[in-house]
Amino acid sequence: MDLAAYLAKRKIKAAVFAAEIGVPPSTITRILKGERDPRGATIRKIVEGSGGEITAADFICQPEAA
Repeated sequence: MDLAAYLAKRKIKAAVFAAEIGVPPSTITRILKGERDPRGATIRKIVEGSGGEITAADFICQPEAA
């Protein structure tokens, strides 16, 4: 599940999730906009904060179908 889908499912704003996992709101906003790829520590916080609903593999770019 991607981050946007998770937030929509939980019906919470990016800033609320950011506070829950201890990162600046701008970090989550930039990830959602595709302006930034999260690094290891942030990915770990997102995975833990989502209870595993979001996985590290969700941040790996998948090749587009031909």
